[in-house]
Amino acid sequence: MADPPDLANPSTIRAVARRFGVQFQRRWGQNFLADRGQLERLVAALAVRPAEHVVEVGPGLGVLTRELAQRAASVVGVEVDSACVRALGLTLRGLANVTIVLGDILVQPVGRLGPTPYRVVGNIPYNLTGALFGHLLEQPDPPRQIDLLVQKEVAQRIASPGGDWSLATLSVRAFGSAELILAIPKEAFFPVPKVASALLRIVPEPMPVIPRDELPEFFKFVRPFFQARRKQLPYVLTRRLGLSNAQARAHLSQLGIDPARRPETLSLEEWRRLFARRIVPA
Repeated sequence: MADPPDLANPSTIRAVARRFGVQFQRRWGQNFLADRGQLERLVAALAVRPAEHVVEVGPGLGVLTRELAQRAASVVGVEVDSACVRALGLTLRGLANVTIVLGDILVQPVGRLGPTPYRVVGNIPYNLTGALFGHLLEQPDPPRQIDLLVQKEVAQRIASPGGDWSLATLSVRAFGSAELILAIPKEAFFPVPKVASALLRIVPEPMPVIPRDELPEFFKFVRPFFQARRKQLPYVLTRRLGLSNAQARAHLSQLGIDPARRPETLSLEEWRRLFARRIVPA
């Protein structure tokens, strides 16, 4: 039996894609890793262990899937493109510990796709980042670790120690820690995307700073602040709660938060205090 093709180069990707009708859909983020050196850097950073169970988001043509399968106890790949699923029948041939699920990851009960505990790995479409993080972190049985290749700028913002947080950053950090592990240049992918990628690692906390049962109300509370993220904090408090500017400033000062601050500058602990001592509208 012939060995499966080495996918870590553009010519093989073109040949396999042509054979199985893969169209390189931008909406599905079909920019495949096509550089053997960068693939080896990524695999080393993932450090998958023999006893681990992995859920891979978007295996595509299987270049990373093969590496994961050779190191993990099991891999479940969730792929939305039926043409890629057909291609995976060739590129993953002989790997008995791999299962491919045809479907949208955002509607999958991720924690029930395979054995637990599990971790999630993937090279994902940039437009899927926010929704996917939320879907994974809110699972009843969340992954113990999430490693995703995302747009480098997004990874930098989510892993930022503070000072320029977005609602997406806070939405991730409320569940656990985030770290930018390594950057991968855009030239390492085929077709070449417009921006560089980075491996973002998220480790959910068993007991988040904001208790899990309070997180929906917490996000409802913080969202208006980020809709006016360049405004000072009293701006939202006065308009949402009907406080006077003086009352809003006094409330913030009592919590040890400078009223001149903007939402993007607050830490998770400061958001926790503001939420815990929130004023309910009359």
